[in-house]
Amino acid sequence: MKKGVSLLSQIRPLVIFGRRMEFFFEWCCNLFREVFALCSETHNNMQTNKTNDMKKIVLLFAVMIGAFAMNAQNEAKSDTARFPLGEVEILVVSKPDTSNTPSDSLSSSIDAPDVPTKNDLTHWGGLDLGVNFLVNSDNKMKYPANDEWIELDQAHSLSWRFNLFEQKIRIVKDYAGIITGVSLVYNSYSFDKNVALFANSDSTFAVLDTVTQYRKNELRATYLQVPLMLEFNTSNDPERTFHVAAGIIGGWKIGSQYKQRFESEGKEYKVKVSDDYNLSPLTLDATARVGYRNLTLFATYGLTSLFKNEKGPEVYPVTIGLSLVPFE
Repeated sequence: MKKGVSLLSQIRPLVIFGRRMEFFFEWCCNLFREVFALCSETHNNMQTNKTNDMKKIVLLFAVMIGAFAMNAQNEAKSDTARFPLGEVEILVVSKPDTSNTPSDSLSSSIDAPDVPTKNDLTHWGGLDLGVNFLVNSDNKMKYPANDEWIELDQAHSLSWRFNLFEQKIRIVKDYAGIITGVSLVYNSYSFDKNVALFANSDSTFAVLDTVTQYRKNELRATYLQVPLMLEFNTSNDPERTFHVAAGIIGGWKIGSQYKQRFESEGKEYKVKVSDDYNLSPLTLDATARVGYRNLTLFATYGLTSLFKNEKGPEVYPVTIGLSLVPFE
């Protein structure tokens, strides 16, 4: 049997053989009845005619077995079963099984070649981890005396950007395209000095705390962002491409919180205050991204101040980091 032949094709010869054996036994029974009747009628002459009768019986059996063997051999070569029944011959024709032909098996085993998609050559979706900086209007991390409290502890001033969705508009195949998407960003600004932050409707300011030593002292802001960038790839193969992207990122502040942690009289305290802190509700950043395959370095530069105009230090957020987990 060839591989792939159905179970019905495998048991068909057994079914045919079983039917042949059924007719064979019925034929034998009829023959024995005739022989028994013949023996009863010729009991007196059995001794003299015994030799001739036995020859006839042996010859009859030989012819029967030979016919059966020839018919079974023909059955093995075709799907037609022949059953002689007196003067009537019954033919049973079985339709060949073509449900699993070699051509079907071959076509089903051939997979379509892998073709890169837009998402394979779009390097926005994923998790971005960066370090936050604050610069003045001269792009320096130096501040007026009354705004020195804004100096940051970069080791704890981190940015977590979850680039949830991405979409690419092809311009020149996958070599050039416009990228957009949606991101959720958590920015923390940890103060280097031991200060306490305050805010009112007019301004945001801080004072030096000489009584309590803070273990955590940071301002957090959460944004929903949408990028618009122009991306270039050096290859249509995602495993070989260098990619560069540049553009802008618009943001909307959806929350802000001031967090402190400190010890007093042997007890640990955590303070969380949710407030506006005069942070700019809308933001606009310039951004650039460069990388190879799925490894991407990025930088963002704030085009809008962190605080509302004249309601806090004039500082602009800068973030530099690495894209860690590209989404597939």
